[in-house]
Amino acid sequence: MLTLRRLFTSSRAFSTSSRPTLIVVGTGVAGSSTALKAASNGVKVHMLNSSSHPTNCNSYWAQGGIISRNPSSDDTSDYLSKDIMNAGVNLNVREAVEQLSKLGPERVTEMLLNEKEYASIPFEKDSQGELKYTLEAAHSHPRILYWKDWTGKAITEGLAAACEKHPLITTSTNTIVHDLLLSNPNDSSSPVTGVSCFDHSSNKSYDLHSSLGVVLSTGGLNNIYEHSTNPTGYNALGTSVALGSRVNAEIKDVEYVQFHPTALKLPSSARYLLTEALRGEGAILRDKTGRPFAKDYHPSGELAPRDVVARAVFEEDTKGGAFLDITHRDSEWLKNRFPSINEYLLERGVDMTKDTLPCVPAAHYTCGGVCVDLKGKSSVEGLRVAGEGSRTGVHGGNRLASTSLLEGLVWGAEIGEDLDISKTGDFVIMEKDSYYNEFDAKNVDERSSELLAILRSLMWNDVGIVRTVSGTSAAIEEITTLTSEAEALFQTVKTQKSCMIRDATVAAGLVAKAANENRVSGGTHFIEDDEEQKMDNA
Repeated sequence: MLTLRRLFTSSRAFSTSSRPTLIVVGTGVAGSSTALKAASNGVKVHMLNSSSHPTNCNSYWAQGGIISRNPSSDDTSDYLSKDIMNAGVNLNVREAVEQLSKLGPERVTEMLLNEKEYASIPFEKDSQGELKYTLEAAHSHPRILYWKDWTGKAITEGLAAACEKHPLITTSTNTIVHDLLLSNPNDSSSPVTGVSCFDHSSNKSYDLHSSLGVVLSTGGLNNIYEHSTNPTGYNALGTSVALGSRVNAEIKDVEYVQFHPTALKLPSSARYLLTEALRGEGAILRDKTGRPFAKDYHPSGELAPRDVVARAVFEEDTKGGAFLDITHRDSEWLKNRFPSINEYLLERGVDMTKDTLPCVPAAHYTCGGVCVDLKGKSSVEGLRVAGEGSRTGVHGGNRLASTSLLEGLVWGAEIGEDLDISKTGDFVIMEKDSYYNEFDAKNVDERSSELLAILRSLMWNDVGIVRTVSGTSAAIEEITTLTSEAEALFQTVKTQKSCMIRDATVAAGLVAKAANENRVSGGTHFIEDDEEQKMDNA
């Protein structure tokens, strides 16, 4: 990646420029589509990624697929909207759902099947060379494009390559954004114009400003839970939500954390996502005796909405275990359809062609986030948000399978096309003196890791799949204490871990508070003290 010295001039103020400039935090599908669309309109874009490579992001790990429109079926945008609303238990924002349903397939064709201008993703094709469409849970039609069992990898690599080739897009890696900057630090109502950054490869700090402000696209917050489908490490800890909250952006619906029904449950092993597509291809959920149980909980069985299936698997796990069984499918077909899952399992002594797969729900997707409109604008001028860190209203109380990549693509493109390109001005970088001491950093990192383990256990037990008012109240108190200590660690010395635990505690506090205040179960938010149920039973 380019160094700061090569990226930016030494100017300390905006100079006259023929081009507008934009900062994009995050390099997944949402960030990349924002950058590509903005750059195609003449905007100079600088992208920031907290890891060592742009493709190391949440989008990369998406297994299932991305929604498009199957020309050989009678599918329409209205059918898709209905499926999304049903999955979201009608807590969705209809205008947002309709935007996704109408524009989504068009954006897929424009940006993912268009090598000349953007990217050409090698989605699966049939023997006649036509695109294949698969069916997933709660979808009324087979409308999902996919690449093997790792669609996120294919899309992320394709968009990242397009960004790397574009002359107006540059990227810095190993860079954590820990605060947003206002045009007037003394006026909380002033616009966001930049970011305060920590480069954890050099332990240097700097501020960066642009003429068009900031787009956040850093993913969700699922790794604040003990069991998560996100890879282990410092990612998915609520950066966008935490950053937005620090400038008083509206945060909404963060109690709706989707727990994927089927994560692999092996002793002393991280939870590994067993994609929705397995059940879409006929996998059966069985209890400890081998009996199918999914239809005990919903008529659609394995293809019921995720929140229903997740609670079913959670309950069966407490009774002795839940298992995913796809051994009835042809073994060679399975190996070709799910190659990465098959390889992962074989490395751990499990053969999916012969063995049932022990599973448990795990935190998977954040339906809420920083509240934005149809163009990705937050309640704070100069701040836009796309992807999982946003709350567009598409998902309502529960996300329909394979809508996440599409939402990031659509809202990213909408942001890129909606920018006011009359606001020109160069990037401005201001390097800052920052304290760094290896001894202090070691101690801070050790305590940050301890706090994260405490936080994850707390969130799983008290703000997890099944919640209570008393449990969420207790969690709020404990998280408040953890947040204060995390802030103190961050102020002691900036490290990758101290930056991320600071965000994680803030995000967890927002989730716990929202869960405590919402006394009515719906979608992924299930509270045993449901006030509507109490009224019905009175």
